[in-house]
Amino acid sequence: MEVPVRVPVERKGIRTIILSAVVVALVAAAVLVAVTIYFVNLGEVAVVVDPLTGTVSTPVIGPAIGFKAPWAYLVQDYAGVEAVDMFYEPPRDYPAVEALTRDGVVSEVDITIRYRIIPEKFDLLVRYYPRLNYEEDFLVSTARQIVREIIANFSMTDLIEKREFVARNVEEALAAKIKGDAIIGQCLNLMGVNLRNIKLPETVVAAINEKMAAQQRALKAEYERQAALIQANATAQAALIQAEGQAKALLTIARAQAESIRLLADETGVPASNVVAYFYYLEALKQLAQSGRATVVVTPSGIIPVLPVPTSGG
Repeated sequence: MEVPVRVPVERKGIRTIILSAVVVALVAAAVLVAVTIYFVNLGEVAVVVDPLTGTVSTPVIGPAIGFKAPWAYLVQDYAGVEAVDMFYEPPRDYPAVEALTRDGVVSEVDITIRYRIIPEKFDLLVRYYPRLNYEEDFLVSTARQIVREIIANFSMTDLIEKREFVARNVEEALAAKIKGDAIIGQCLNLMGVNLRNIKLPETVVAAINEKMAAQQRALKAEYERQAALIQANATAQAALIQAEGQAKALLTIARAQAESIRLLADETGVPASNVVAYFYYLEALKQLAQSGRATVVVTPSGIIPVLPVPTSGG
């Protein structure tokens, strides 16, 4: 014969089970909220991708908050202006572009590409570039190809002298490539291309520096030669002017003397030739007297200059 036995259940065990169930429910709710709610920060754009249906939502521009299916995931990117640095030395995003000039000189070109995503077309960009590798796969590779093609049209000298022209050609060609692409042309805006530096081999740089130094020396020598010629011409011109002045002065004196002689001859009736002889005789006496090396003696028969006798002392 069976005797029923009543076993009492402890209230403490029931409370523990209920509490555990509540905790599990809360954790499940928290996880559900975590996988269904998403946030988009200021300056970012995002889309929700549903792997089950293969759909991509319309772009959401931050700041924003939204909900998605637990199995869907969020793809987001920066919506402002991006700068891609392709430099020879770090810090950089990618290495510089190595290109050959028309005359076979290897150059390394540092460029910076500035662009921005068109937020309204971000869903299209994600469909064709789900890993957001459009920068490396399209932008950088296209820029490298364009730089190499354009550099090949210039000699080394032209490349240095026409750097701004080269940069403008690169920017125009890259803009045309972007617009010509069916996907990238709708999703990206090119803001500009800066050609920051062109690095040439050290031997080439040394040769260029030496050539420039030689040109500077040649210019200096030419300047000094021109300055010497100008100075010589100025000196010669001054001497010529002085000589012309002296000649004019002597001619004026001679004309005055001739006029005086003619007047004396007319007044005295003495032949002009005699007056001339007497005039130059007096001039000679005047010069002897001024030299201090002769004595003039006046006698009834005339004026006699007495010249000193040279001694051994001179």
